[in-house]
Parts: sequence; C-alpha cells; structure tokens
Amino acid sequence: MMRYVAATVMVGLGLTAVLLPPAEAPAPGFETGLESPPISVCPVVETANRHSALSILSSVDGEGRISSFAAGSETGALEFRTGGSGSVTLQAADVGAVDFTGTLIEMPSENTASGVTVTGGAGFAAESCADTPSGQALISGGSTADGSFQILLLNPYAGEAIVDMVVATETGLESDARFSSVVVPAHSRINMDLTAIIPGRERISVTMTTTRGSVLAAGLQAIGNRTALWRAVEPGVDWWLPTPAGGESKQLLITNPSASQVQYQLDFYGPDGLVELMADGMLEPHGEVRIPLTEQTTDAVGYRVIAAEPVVSTLWVDSAEGLAATTGSQMEAPTWLLPGARGPAGGAGRAVVLNSGLDGVTVTVRSLKEESLVRDFELAAEDVLVINLVEANGYRIEATGPVVALWTAQSEGDGSAAVGIPLHDG
Repeated sequence: MMRYVAATVMVGLGLTAVLLPPAEAPAPGFETGLESPPISVCPVVETANRHSALSILSSVDGEGRISSFAAGSETGALEFRTGGSGSVTLQAADVGAVDFTGTLIEMPSENTASGVTVTGGAGFAAESCADTPSGQALISGGSTADGSFQILLLNPYAGEAIVDMVVATETGLESDARFSSVVVPAHSRINMDLTAIIPGRERISVTMTTTRGSVLAAGLQAIGNRTALWRAVEPGVDWWLPTPAGGESKQLLITNPSASQVQYQLDFYGPDGLVELMADGMLEPHGEVRIPLTEQTTDAVGYRVIAAEPVVSTLWVDSAEGLAATTGSQMEAPTWLLPGARGPAGGAGRAVVLNSGLDGVTVTVRSLKEESLVRDFELAAEDVLVINLVEANGYRIEATGPVVALWTAQSEGDGSAAVGIPLHDG
C-alpha cells in the first residue's frame, strides 16, 4: 500500500522546524552580463471588489521592476527588492492595474518565478505566471452556460501581435469571425468575452496560434462568487499532474489541439501504487475527454498523461469547496518554486508533491518570508506528499530526485489550484 504523508508546517507548535536568519544578501541589481532582465507576465483581476497580489520568488536578493500596461503604454510601475528571503509580495493596484489585465515583471535573476492570487467578492483564485510565449497555446475548461468565461490576450512587447483562435465546443468548431486574425497591439491586452460571443456553451477549449509577434493568454471563469484563473499553455506529449484530496467534482481534461486524431494513455499513482494504463483512448480532432477523478479515490494522488501527439492536460475542480483550474507539468525537476502558495486568512493551503520515480527521495520544504521555515520529509517511490501551508510569499521545494509540485487553497467558500514552476539549474 502506498503511504500518504500529511505534514503541517507551522511556527511555534513544537515541530522540529528551523527558523533561518535572512541569508547574506547578494549584490543588488540584475545579473551581470544580461542585456535585459528575464521577465514574467501575470494576468491580474483588479476591480471594486476583487484584488490581485503578485508574489515573486528568487534565488537571490535582487532588484526588479513591475509595471502594468494597456492601450500601448504603461499605466503604472514600481521597483522592488526580493530581500534576504529572496521573495516579495506586491499589490497589482499599486501599479495602476484595472479590470482583467496584465502586469510585466522584470525579474532579478533567471531562477525566479512569480504567481498571482485574486481575493475578494467571496472568491479566491491563484495561478503561476508565464515567462516565455509559444507559437501555439491551448486553454480548456471554460463554459458560458453557467457563469461567464473570458480569455485575456496579453502583449507586453514592442511589436504588434496577431492571433488565430480555433474554438471548439460541444457543438463543434465555432465559426465567428472575431476569432480570426485577432490584433493585439504592442503593450496592450485584448479581452475576449466568450460569454457574449458564444453564450450557452457547456464545454469550451481554445487553441491560439500566434502568426505575428508574441502573446500570452489566460482564462477567467466566474460562477457566482467563485472564480478560476488559469494560463493557456503549449501542448506536449507528456504531462504529470499531482491532485489534491477531496472535491465533490474533480476532473482531468485531456484536450487535442490538432485537426487529426490523437491516441493517449493515463497512468495513475494511487493508494495501491502505480497503475499503468489505467485508461486509454483516442481523442477526436479538436476533441476532449473528461475523466472524473473522485471515482478512483478522494485522496491526494498523481496522474501521468502520455500522448502520441501534443495535447494539454488540465485539472478542473467545481465543487462546494471552490472553483479551480490549472494545467499539469510537462517536466519533473528536483527544485520547484510555488509563488503565492500559502494558507490564506481564514482558509487552508496545501502543497501536493508527486514522486513518480522508482526511488525514494528526501523533500526539503522552505517557506519564503522574513523568517523562513524549513522541514525535511521522506517521500517513497511512486508516492504523494501533502504539506499544509502557512502565511508566506511562497514556497521553495527541493528534492534529492525529480518530483512534481502543485499547491491548492480554500478560503471563504472558494478555492484555487496552481502548478509550480520547475527550476532547471536550481
């Protein structure tokens, strides 16, 4: 039987945690030799009753800059420093962000990640931010039959971008002319309100191909006071997805962006160990399969999707515990950053770490804040670790072998899910 490890990282409750003093500060400024700093682009929601916080995690004490943009120019900006903990949290309102829009973060180092949390209006959502746009990206899980669904196209760059959108629903491919050759001006964003364009659709997936320039995209689903925020991602043939415990309705979406059939298989890291080829099948052109996860178990588990051609896997949670969406990861890594990961006020946050390898690993979990808290855990092969989170700017997870990390939170009747950011070089 697999062993599921649940651990609580808390200050002052007798746990053998280590309170670390601030690390010796590296020299400030961007890394030497870089012509321009690495960047991160975050979707944010800033309205009268919903507000976004941006958490930045770095391997150095360094300086950076954050700005919002719209209609061809900056709407506000400020400089920041990550400090001895290598982390900081900023408010989107402080840089002039308004509505469903984007921010551009100039990072202090290559080994840096950022994430956004949205609170207010009894809603709670979170997602990791993107750094490198791809020529093709897909977003799946939206619906205009119950609530509203918007897709944000962000162009933080100096050149105009053009995007073609292939929109698939339960009725087939949508033919609205507004999905073709969408122009996103430089330093601007375009908000595609699919609720107004294609109302009454139960299932929506959108494949975006950028034919000029560069664009990053995110989706915002609202059902009542519950909100989900998640990024469009580049399709791939191999996906890992840790999944949290609980949830009345948890689904794994496997979506095909191509005009041809694609074969897939699903492996399951469950309570009784690895079940290879738990499910398999054929995805129709621009088709999607939705696999109910609570039929196997309500425990925290893991999945692996392997496809013959690039697809996208998405975790979709729609329950009384909240509305949440995030994609899987296309890679395993020994080091992960979870920006924004924490237990929100009046709620609970958890990290879920999957070891899909054949050997056990030691996992070191570090909260990133003024006084960091560090704990070590043993994680068996093909097993899952669940860690309760406390208030922090985010978390750093280091393992002695490749793992995959995701974090979730619940607050005020809503929830969030966000896959972590793997670091290639630590």
